Amino acid sequence: MADKTMKAIAVTELCKRAELRDMPMPTVGEKQVLVRTHYSGVSVGTEMWIAHGRRNDYGPVPFVNGYQVTGEIAQLGQGVEGFAEGDLVACFVRGAHGQYALGSADLCHKLSNATSAKAAALFVQPAVGANAINTAGINCGDTVVITGQGLIGQATAQLCRLRGAYVIAADVAPQRLVMSARYCADRVIDATKGPVHEQIKAEYPWGVDVVIESTGFEKLIEDALQCCGNKGKMVFEGWFPGSVTYNFHLGHARMITAYYPAFIGPRANQAGVIRLIESGKLDIEPLVSDLVPWRDGEAVYNRLFGKDRDSFNGIVFDWTA
Repeated sequence: MADKTMKAIAVTELCKRAELRDMPMPTVGEKQVLVRTHYSGVSVGTEMWIAHGRRNDYGPVPFVNGYQVTGEIAQLGQGVEGFAEGDLVACFVRGAHGQYALGSADLCHKLSNATSAKAAALFVQPAVGANAINTAGINCGDTVVITGQGLIGQATAQLCRLRGAYVIAADVAPQRLVMSARYCADRVIDATKGPVHEQIKAEYPWGVDVVIESTGFEKLIEDALQCCGNKGKMVFEGWFPGSVTYNFHLGHARMITAYYPAFIGPRANQAGVIRLIESGKLDIEPLVSDLVPWRDGEAVYNRLFGKDRDSFNGIVFDWTA
């Protein structure tokens, strides 16, 4: 590639600021692909851990955050098979929010048509959910409580329903609850009105089959455990920084089985999620609250450093202009 730099939204000060600036073009290595970005999906959860320095995925500032894009392959690294320059793909990458992004060919998937590119730019969140569901073995007829309705929680709720589970979703953000009630869950609970386990107690006095903790907030673990029934399943879907503590007796007394799914699962799991998105069975596009032209990305990204981030649902940056 002749270009040495690209426009990108880079985190320039941890916990405080991102800027639209010129950043170095990624260099393609063995079995990697360079993607000319069409859309990059924002993860309000994991990205903010990184942007606040709680995870060190991309080294010191300034760095380009994010990990999921759709676009066309601009360059193939040595040893890449099954792809060609110009292929439209969805890819897990290192540093998504730029005009180009670098990813492993093993984490790259061809798209069948351009109409799914916007929704597929958020394929990682449902892949996380699908991996959690597969790991825990959630079945048709299960009653599932999902605490946290960020995009991972919402996508997980849709996937659970596709398996025939009855889904109760809880969150504190009004906009997310509205979205979840419309597109994701059979019932929603406003967690600002009290502990979730208290709000389901009348209907489920002995707890539910499966609880999926999707927030990554330590203080909510015990509430989630108390939703779980005897010999039920507790799925730690959210990511927790460092050590966490909770009352051991809550899980021990009910003989709860805990699951710790990680990342986006095997390649077949990722491909299955993308097929569901492209078929419309996994309805991600209505969950995109903000489609943002890349020139406006700095202003939107900086809002995510504060409480204002709860007003967003799915965010996609549009790099096609």
